[in-house]
Amino acid sequence: MRFITLLLASLLLVTGCENLSTKPSATQNDTLINLKGKSNAEAAKTLSNALQDSGYTVRDVPQGRFIVVYNQHNYILEPKLMKNGLSRIVVSRLFEIKEEYQHSPKIFVLVTSLNRNLNFAKFSILPENRAGHVQTAITFIHETVSLDEIKQFIAWFDDSLAEVKQMVPAEALDMVKHPAKQ
Repeated sequence: MRFITLLLASLLLVTGCENLSTKPSATQNDTLINLKGKSNAEAAKTLSNALQDSGYTVRDVPQGRFIVVYNQHNYILEPKLMKNGLSRIVVSRLFEIKEEYQHSPKIFVLVTSLNRNLNFAKFSILPENRAGHVQTAITFIHETVSLDEIKQFIAWFDDSLAEVKQMVPAEALDMVKHPAKQ
């Protein structure tokens, strides 16, 4: 029995190492986006154009932000550059709360529970309780970020939110408006 356990552990370790060695950190066709010397608004425009050029539906919004449509959901991206430091792109998604639940303690209990049990994003309620807000960030250095990294991050965030939807009780989902497909 001990031998089988050791054999399985070794197999998992070798398989894991094999997978790590065959995955490049960036694909050969990847585009590096240089944001050095740009303001946050200029960086938003540069990132927006790069994503649009690679086939994403993108809309500009005020204050150095833009919206990317992914998997029929709107994601708000907002670059926050730090010269010679750790920069990030804040990625957010809003969920409109049905009017009858906007002042219900249940919505606050849900948000508190999500924040206590999950660590991939911050969940909050916007002023006047009209919408829930989920926020996370892509972090990068040298004011240079990979286009593939941004795409993969958006896909990961979308998948993570889909998993949350499967985890919460149905009555919690009833508090959120489900818009028609975009």
